[in-house]
Amino acid sequence: MDQVYSLRHLGFFSKHLLTVTGEGFYYKDTLYTRDDVKKLFVSGGGVGPRRMGVHLADGRKILINAVALELNGVKPKTGFFSGTNQVFEELRAYFEGQST
Repeated sequence: MDQVYSLRHLGFFSKHLLTVTGEGFYYKDTLYTRDDVKKLFVSGGGVGPRRMGVHLADGRKILINAVALELNGVKPKTGFFSGTNQVFEELRAYFEGQST
């Protein structure tokens, strides 16, 4: 089953971010594989939300905020002290190539 990730803006509406499929992931209507991920930066946590920056081979960058991230239209609960959630950590593991 495809996993559809979106970002919630201002608590009222969601904007589609990317879709993970068996073939790879779609970002802005372009199919990428994990081999197209050139750099991955994760920052924050503790007193603020975790953030992730994904640099792709074609020069595009995906910016992800753990607090705003949703999976299949469901917003996960973000830890107050950790600044992260399970959906964010699973997506991070996917980009790092640690999950299938």
